[in-house]
Amino acid sequence: MKTSIPFMIMLCIICMANTVVAQQVIVTDDASYTTPASGAMLDVNSTTKGFVVPRMTTVQKTTLGATTPVNGVVVYDTDLKSFWYWETNEWKQIAASGLNLTGIKFGDASNYSTFESDGTLLLIGNSTVWDDIRVSLITRGSGGVNPVFSQIQGKLFAYKFSGTADNEIFFEIQMPHGWKEGTKIYPHVHWAPNGTSTASVTWGMDYEWQNINGTFSGTTANIFTNIAADGVAKKQQITNIGTGIEETDKKISSMILCRLYRAGNSDTNNDECFLLAFDVHYEVNTIGSREVITK
Repeated sequence: MKTSIPFMIMLCIICMANTVVAQQVIVTDDASYTTPASGAMLDVNSTTKGFVVPRMTTVQKTTLGATTPVNGVVVYDTDLKSFWYWETNEWKQIAASGLNLTGIKFGDASNYSTFESDGTLLLIGNSTVWDDIRVSLITRGSGGVNPVFSQIQGKLFAYKFSGTADNEIFFEIQMPHGWKEGTKIYPHVHWAPNGTSTASVTWGMDYEWQNINGTFSGTTANIFTNIAADGVAKKQQITNIGTGIEETDKKISSMILCRLYRAGNSDTNNDECFLLAFDVHYEVNTIGSREVITK
């Protein structure tokens, strides 16, 4: 009988341990609070005190990270004064004192938005967005043959480009402050044929692009596209001119002098075409610029 007592004591301890593991735990300073929150393994209850996560310096946090803790570990960095959690082999910031979001990334490792130290919102990777530079189309009476401002439908008018002669129009583009400097831009035309031919129409553009203090040398670069008409009169089409323009040294407020033309003398479509609009798609990575003429 004496030999069974230690066994019985051990059995009771094991049973008690199993019971504790299976229970929900309440930590409270209110003796009347006896029912834990539904679904919570640990219920911390108080109206006068808070819950403190482990506090450590940046160095101590880095040392902890070297042990590769489980995803979801949370600490408070006393140097940076912010909360951090461990996820996929790195510490990620939860929030910073005074809502200072500097360095916090919204997105994945390659595509994200973040705030720089001066508060500027910066878009990285696929987080960037696209916008249009719209150009006012007004003939200037110089150069070659101008298109004719003609009735397209009812009381609506647009510039009509010949199907048997080269017509051209001139304008300039200033790169906006939200543009992601050095990235490719995509000029294109919105147009409509004035007939039912499906033969190709040639839209082209000569241009020269210079930064502030750059010198226009009189040279031009020519890009063009041959595109088949849809064969439906007055139907809007959109056509990219070339495959885009990329000059990686160009900055915001740089200027592009342009000559837009329809090569009616040499393309295979003899129908006149209405030019509805010209614009340029460009990539945006900030809301404006920090300085007046610099990014």
